[in-house]
Amino acid sequence: MSKIARRLVLAGLTLTLVGGVFTPTLAQAATIAPDTSTTTVSADSVHYQFNAIQSPYNIITDESGKTTNVPWYSPSTHMPNIKQSFLSADILNTDNNFKTTFDAYNSADGNIGKVSDRMINLATNGIDGNPNQSLATALVATSPLKVSVADFIKYESELDFTFAWLFKSAAQTELKLRTQADIQADYQKNVVPKLQDIDTINPNANSEVKFDYYAYQFPEQASGVLDNVNNTIHLTESTEEIAKLNLQASSNQEKALLTQPLKNFIISQDGSDLNNSALLADGQLSTTAYPSCFVFGDSKPTTPIVSSATSKPVTVHYIDEQGHTLKPDKVLTGSLGDTYKTESLNIDGYTLIKTTGQESGTYMSSDQSVTYTYHKNIVNAVAKGSAIYATKKIHLYSSPTFTKQAVKTTYAKKSRLNRPMFKVIGTATSKNGVKRYQVQDLNGKGTVGYVTAKAGYTAPLYYAKQQGKITVINPNGLNAYSNKSLTGKATHYKQGQVLKVKQIVSHNLTTRFVLSNGTYVSANKKLVIAGKYTTPKRVQAKTAVNRYGTANLTNRNRHYPKKAHATFTVKGWAYSNVNNFRKGDTLRYKIAGGYITGNKQFVRIIH
Repeated sequence: MSKIARRLVLAGLTLTLVGGVFTPTLAQAATIAPDTSTTTVSADSVHYQFNAIQSPYNIITDESGKTTNVPWYSPSTHMPNIKQSFLSADILNTDNNFKTTFDAYNSADGNIGKVSDRMINLATNGIDGNPNQSLATALVATSPLKVSVADFIKYESELDFTFAWLFKSAAQTELKLRTQADIQADYQKNVVPKLQDIDTINPNANSEVKFDYYAYQFPEQASGVLDNVNNTIHLTESTEEIAKLNLQASSNQEKALLTQPLKNFIISQDGSDLNNSALLADGQLSTTAYPSCFVFGDSKPTTPIVSSATSKPVTVHYIDEQGHTLKPDKVLTGSLGDTYKTESLNIDGYTLIKTTGQESGTYMSSDQSVTYTYHKNIVNAVAKGSAIYATKKIHLYSSPTFTKQAVKTTYAKKSRLNRPMFKVIGTATSKNGVKRYQVQDLNGKGTVGYVTAKAGYTAPLYYAKQQGKITVINPNGLNAYSNKSLTGKATHYKQGQVLKVKQIVSHNLTTRFVLSNGTYVSANKKLVIAGKYTTPKRVQAKTAVNRYGTANLTNRNRHYPKKAHATFTVKGWAYSNVNNFRKGDTLRYKIAGGYITGNKQFVRIIH
C-alpha cells in the first residue's frame, strides 16, 4: 500500500467518526454549568485539583483473563519528567515547552494535540463531580454535546465494538481466515445496526458511510488498517492476537468502565482520604473519546478458510473503437477472495478513451472482464496557439529536459470532463532530442512551462475530423448558435442528448460542428464525445447510501437505508474534484435532489 493510501487509512481511523464531539472540555463549575436535562448532577459535587496527571492507557484482557493497563505513550528520555506515565501539574501548568515537545515526540498519533490539551486542562482546572457518580456522568457533564448518560455509555461501548470489529477483520483478512463475502455479510448483520445507533446519538458522526469504505475495500485496505492501529488506538498486539479480539466482551468492558464511580479515577498520592491529600488524575480522565477496552480470546477457528467455490479468471481486453484487438488479451488468475489489479497499456498511435469493468477488485466464483478501448490518434502537429488537454497524470516542468528538480506542478489523471487544459505557445526539445510542448496553464493559474508531446499523455482539445453523431457530456449542457463564432444563441441541449452532425468547420485555432439543423456547437472534447454515449437511466442501491448536495459528496441531505432497496432515476452524471487538478476524480450520478455515488460496489445499473 502506498504512503498516501496509508495516510488516508489513518485519517479514517482518527475518530473523524466521532469528530471530537464527545471529547470532554474541562472547566470550573462556575464557568460551565452542567445540563441537568441530560445528566444527573448530585448536590454533593466536589472540586478536585490534581498534583499530577496520568497519560491515557488501554485496558487489555488477554486470553487467560489477566487484565493489564497499557499506556498509550511510554516514558521517554525525550520527556524526562514523565515518571510511571504521570506528569506533575506544575510541569503541565508552567512548562511552555511541554505541549510542543510532547506533541512532537508522539506525532504519530493524529489526536495527540487533544490529549495534551486535556492533560493541561486537568492540571489547570481540575474536575468537578460527586465521587460516587459514574465516570460517564462526570464526562457528560463537561461535554459540549448534551446527551444523556445512558446514550453516552451506549455510544462509547458500541464504538468499542465497531472499532474492534474493524481491527479484527483486518487481521483475519491478512491471515486469510475470512473471505471478503463473509466479512461483508458479518458487517451488514452485526456492525451496521450499531453504526446506525451511533449516528442516531451523534448525527454528525456519519460513521456508517465511513465504515462502509473499509467493509467493502478489504482485503486491499487490511494491511493499512493494521499498520495504523498502533499509532491511532495504541493497540500493540500482534496480527495473530488482534484476530482473536472478542468484540462483545470488549464492548461490555467499556460499558463497565464508564459505570464505575468517579472516585475510582482519582488517586490519593499518600493513600489517605481524597479530600485531605495530594491527588493524581487517572489516565482515563485524559482520554479523548477513543475506545480503550480490548478483550482477547475469541474461540472462533484460527485456521485459514478454504472455500468450496473455485475462483474464475479476470480477462483483460485491449481494443479500438471498432472492437478490433490492439494487443493480446491478458488472463489474470488467483485464489478466491484475493485481489487483482489490471493496467492499461501505452499503445503507439492510440489514446485510451474508455475503461469498462472493474480495474481492481477480488477474484470471484464467476468470470470477470476489463476492456480498455482506444482511439486512433490523428497524426498532425499541434499548432502554436491551439489548446491541448492531459489524458493521463502529467507534470509541468520548468525545462524541456524533464527532471524531478524541474517539476513545477503535477496534474492528476482526470475524467474526460475534468481534464486540465493548456495553450501551446511553442515547442522545444530535451537535451536528448525529445519533443516537448511549451504551454500556458488554462486552469486558472496561467503558469508557463513544458509538458510531454507524447500521444497518450496529451491530445488536442478540439476534434479535427467529421463525426456522424456526437453526445453532449458537459454536466451543464451545451448551447447551439447561429454563427460559427458561437454568437446568436439558438437553442440549448442537455447532457446526454445525441446530436446529428453534417460538417466540421474551423474557427481561428478551434473547430465547430455544424448540426443537421444548421446551427453550430463547440467541438471541445470536454463538452461533447463522438458517437452515441450511453449512460444508465436508473440505478438501485446495493447498500445503504446517502444523497448529497454536491458532486464532492458534501452537504448530505438524505439517507437511504439498505433495507429500502432505493432506486433512482439518473438525470445526469458528474465527477468530483472538478477544479482540483492535484486530485483524481470519481463518478457521481445526479438524481432528484442531489448526487449519489457511482461506485458499482454501492449501486447497480437496472436500466
